[in-house]
Amino acid sequence: MKTFFTFHGRKQTSKQPSSWAMLVMMLVLVVGLIGPYTSVAADAGLKQGTRFQYKYHETVDTLTGTYDGYSENTDGTGTYTVQSVSADNVQMRAKYRYYYSNNEYKSETTSQDISFSFSKSTRHYTSTMIDLDDDEYISQPPADLCIWLWVSPSVSVGDHVCILDEDWTVTNLDAHIWSKYVPKHDLIEVIVKGDDNRNDDYGSMYYTYTDKLYFDKDTGMFVAERYDESDSGTWQGQSGGFHMKIEIDVVESSYEISIDWAMVLGIAAATILTFLGVCYLIYRIRWRSHNYEVRNLFSSVGNTRVKVRRVWKKDQFPKLPNNATDFFMPYLDHWVEKALVSGDRVAVAIDAQYGLVGVAFYVKEGKIGTVLCKHTELTELLRSYIGCKDFFTESKHNIDISSDMSQDPYLMAQLNQFGTQAFNVFETHNVYRLDEIRPTFYDADIVRPMKDADVPIVVDLAQKVYRGKAKNWINGNLKAGDLGYVAIVDGRVVGFGFACVCGSFGRLHTLGVDPAYRGRGIAKELHRARLEAMRLMGVRTVVDEIADWNLPSIRISTLSGFQPIGKMYVETVRTKRIKKDIVRR
Repeated sequence: MKTFFTFHGRKQTSKQPSSWAMLVMMLVLVVGLIGPYTSVAADAGLKQGTRFQYKYHETVDTLTGTYDGYSENTDGTGTYTVQSVSADNVQMRAKYRYYYSNNEYKSETTSQDISFSFSKSTRHYTSTMIDLDDDEYISQPPADLCIWLWVSPSVSVGDHVCILDEDWTVTNLDAHIWSKYVPKHDLIEVIVKGDDNRNDDYGSMYYTYTDKLYFDKDTGMFVAERYDESDSGTWQGQSGGFHMKIEIDVVESSYEISIDWAMVLGIAAATILTFLGVCYLIYRIRWRSHNYEVRNLFSSVGNTRVKVRRVWKKDQFPKLPNNATDFFMPYLDHWVEKALVSGDRVAVAIDAQYGLVGVAFYVKEGKIGTVLCKHTELTELLRSYIGCKDFFTESKHNIDISSDMSQDPYLMAQLNQFGTQAFNVFETHNVYRLDEIRPTFYDADIVRPMKDADVPIVVDLAQKVYRGKAKNWINGNLKAGDLGYVAIVDGRVVGFGFACVCGSFGRLHTLGVDPAYRGRGIAKELHRARLEAMRLMGVRTVVDEIADWNLPSIRISTLSGFQPIGKMYVETVRTKRIKKDIVRR
């Protein structure tokens, strides 16, 4: 076959790729018009100023025998421009440059700037020069060769078209091709296939090839080329073979090439749907229910099968006997609702015999969890499941030493040295309870119920007080129906506090005062206002949780009649102390 390029031979002392070879392939594969389809005259491509820029890429792979381990690549760019059109003659200019290299450290850069002409009616060259530098074509009279960069748009399927010195067949007038990652359509496709022998720098080879050229249906200008060749034979007496692939694509032009937007949109939609489907599948796998065997759940012997699952909706929270918490069972439904409206995670652990044996919450905004579970092994499973490192819990969890563990001298030595504590303790909180609310008076000139207009200010203040994000937290409290109060001093909001009411039970939480206004009794007024509101709503029992270092808040609660009933611990899997504001949310 007389191809548009010269294949670069292996292990030759001076590999000189045919400038034309690569060039023509590049030009032939001319595709690059990214724009809407427009109708033009049959020879509209052949007018002064028509131009296109292309990219060329050649690879050699599937190497066998003596060619095993060899590689070469050629990349190039070029531009063709119609300089003038007079009657039947078209004058053009071609400028191109390409770079060749192989794994034997040989490389070459070639460039050309050539002017040539051809007849529009016959498509034969009319100049003494052609735009190819391949010896095979240069040795022939230019008038015997047909140009490759344009065909008449009036061709029909089955027609034969001369390109250089070969006879090509028109196979499709509505062809599709992917060119530079974009599907192009409404293209004229012409194909030539064949086989031949060669004896050159690559050795004595028999090869087969298929070459496909694509032209714009309206202008007849080239859009792309796809060339595929397989060679087998001998080099210096040793057998071998290789496969070569060349792609040329127009990347910019003065004429427009039709893009198959329906296919683009279809692929985009399919890609997005597939991506979302995969993400959803991964998400569901991550949060699928798990069945665990845990040791000695509520008895001294035997294993218990416990199911841990995510709660996605409020009505999915199980109505089962409580074996998870000593202090907060009346508030769990409300906490679940508040977590879900805030976009946070909720998980439960259920045992067929004991009912609800664990419940866990993870506040993503504050990166803090709450795990209400008395069993150490199950607590760790819940903590890991919701994905938190630091969490509030009612129990200080210890490692349960089984009979098997006691037989391990090394493990027992470690436990004796470091203790049986399962998690590090960040800090400790006290849980207080008030069993009957007495009429409580507060300064209504300072404290009032929170209004919608106060919310952005409260969010900013909460972020200032707790040094962390608080928007979802504050809005979640209000969406779940919590009572909100603010303190107004000097005409501005300087403090806030929330409370939740669950039937006859209430809970004080989330109290904050601007540091510049502390020490003025503002926290006490917010405390009293919330208590009085709950009393009027029929609440009889109120709980509050206060860090053991927060002596002013402890004093306010105890003076109101609150009594300590237990502890809350902030346990962590961290092994190093970090700076972090721990806030129960």
